[in-house]
Amino acid sequence: MKVKFFITPVYPYGDDHYYHEIIALAEGFKALGHEVFSNHDYWFIPEQDQFLLNGNKSKDYDLGIYDYRYARSFEHLLFREGFPNFPNHAKLVLIDRNDGISPIWELNKTYVKAFDLIFSGNLFISKKYPSNVKPWAIGLTNRQMNYLDFHSGAEMKDQIGYNFRIGHNMRKVVFDNLQSCDLPYPLVNEVTHKQHEVVEVLNEIDSSYNSASTGRHHPEYFNKLNTNLLFLTFGGYLEYKPIRYRPYNLESRISRKIYHLRARLERVLGLSDEHNYLVYQQDNFRFWEAMYSNNCPISLETEKWDYLLPENPVNGIHYIGITDLECSNVSDKLNKLRREEIKMIGSNGKQWAFQHYSPAAQAKRVLNSLNEEITN
Repeated sequence: MKVKFFITPVYPYGDDHYYHEIIALAEGFKALGHEVFSNHDYWFIPEQDQFLLNGNKSKDYDLGIYDYRYARSFEHLLFREGFPNFPNHAKLVLIDRNDGISPIWELNKTYVKAFDLIFSGNLFISKKYPSNVKPWAIGLTNRQMNYLDFHSGAEMKDQIGYNFRIGHNMRKVVFDNLQSCDLPYPLVNEVTHKQHEVVEVLNEIDSSYNSASTGRHHPEYFNKLNTNLLFLTFGGYLEYKPIRYRPYNLESRISRKIYHLRARLERVLGLSDEHNYLVYQQDNFRFWEAMYSNNCPISLETEKWDYLLPENPVNGIHYIGITDLECSNVSDKLNKLRREEIKMIGSNGKQWAFQHYSPAAQAKRVLNSLNEEITN
């Protein structure tokens, strides 16, 4: 099968020009024996002195996979009446990381009509979606797995590491509460270097990856993931319920006001108010890197916090899940677990992540969903 990927050289609506999901799928389809190419050269592999995807203007392909930034950039061309820029002979798939609360295909219904399948991140278990919208997750690429495997023999420290790049409001709430908990291991900030310092400490290969991934590559970071017994991996933003994909229009503001007022009253009465909140944009790179490393990840409990994944990890088997914002369950669990049991959870998580979120696993997921779509 021939698979063509569509990506923008530069994204006009933001500064994130790292197409992680496209890399993972290209690596996956290539590993499965399929031919892969794209609309322009992308993802230079310095060790091999070649691109993963070579640019090709050919329209001879069986599957077209579109990054959401490409689709959004060229809506005015792609969504003309009759969809003349989409080939009739190929299946069309949109990969939408959905870095926020409002998916592009929810705000513009044409996406649902134009694409055979839409794989979207950061969906909610409790919400219904069109039949051709499937859950997605960031997952892993070969670069991440190779670097984590290279550092896998490092000695492990009895501590809980953290290294947050972006200050999500939920991270602050949960981290502050963890600091107040009776934890059996210390919380240690495993910072590497500030981004402007990175160029001074990385070799040519790592500098290339750091630049291409918009600051998401540092060998010392991968080493630190492997040298901590546990690692904090939660991400996302707290917002008042209910789930609204147009959260800041007048109707949505009024509907959330009820939960806002109830939360204020419960805080005054000394009651827990967390059932008034939802968390959106939970998916993050650190979670998957930590899952594949030697450590035992600590993150929000996926099902408790309504996080829809293609395959859900099991709390206490693959990771330690936070079920309440006060983090009392984490403190209780860690104080009951022996060190070797924590290491086993980390080992289980690595196997699970490879089985379900390696490049080949992600590519198989797309193929399986396409086969189901054809059958139905």
